[in-house]
Formats: sequence, C-alpha cells, structure tokens
Amino acid sequence: MKKSKRMETVNTIAEREEREQANKFAKSQQHCDAQQKKLAELKQYYREYAESSRKSTGEFLDIIRMQESRAFMAKLAAAISQQSDIIRKAELAMNADRKHWMDSRRRAMSMQKLTERYVQQELCQAEATEQRLADDLSSQRFVWSMRQNNAMA
Repeated sequence: MKKSKRMETVNTIAEREEREQANKFAKSQQHCDAQQKKLAELKQYYREYAESSRKSTGEFLDIIRMQESRAFMAKLAAAISQQSDIIRKAELAMNADRKHWMDSRRRAMSMQKLTERYVQQELCQAEATEQRLADDLSSQRFVWSMRQNNAMA
C-alpha cells in the first residue's frame, strides 16, 4: 500500500480532532461571552439600583429600609465580584481551548503537507518507472529491428 494511501486515515483522524477542538473552543468562547454579558447586566443593575437609592434619599427612609438597601447593594457587589472570578476562569479555559485547537490545527496541516509530499514522490517514481519502461521498450524494438535487418541481409 502506498504511503499516501496509508496517510489518508491519519489525515482523517487529525482533521476530526481539529474539528472537535475548534468546536470546543467555540463553545468556550460562547460561554465566556455569556458570562461577560451577565457581568454587564449585574453592573448595570447595580448602577440603576444605586441611582434609585440616591434619588429616594431625599424622601424620608426609615433605618430598616436603608439597611436593607445597603445589604442588597453589598450582595450585588459580591455577585459582581464572583462573576468577575467566573469570567477569569472562563477566559483561562478559553485560552487553553484555543491553544489545543491551534495545536491540533498545526498537526492536521503537517499531516496534510506530508501526504502531499508522499503523493509528489509517488508521482515522480511512477514517471521514472514509466520512462524506464519506455526506454526498455524502445531498446527492445531497436534490437528486434536490428535482428530483423540482419536476418534479411
């Protein structure tokens, strides 16, 4: 079996691995984007809640309501901090997935180039064999014609 034919299986496996890694990277990108969106929403809600709390300070607020408001804002701030940590972890995972995808892409491309080189070598060998056969046939015809000419003479 030719080397290029054997490499087809290797190429198929390498390309499948690359696709799987690309899909994994895309999913981690989507996850990271979704987490960043959640963080933006939390920050927006915090700003809106803080603004509405400032506007209502002109009105008479009892101490209990003020304490509840501050406690809620502290919980929002903690949620924002926690979401930021989640994003950092998601970005680390996404970067790792990107690296795995790029590595598998390089491997797949290397295998493809190697296969192309094998195909080129096989073509050169086939051309050399064909040329050798043509030369042998030509020399056999020459010898045969020489024998025919000598036999007639």
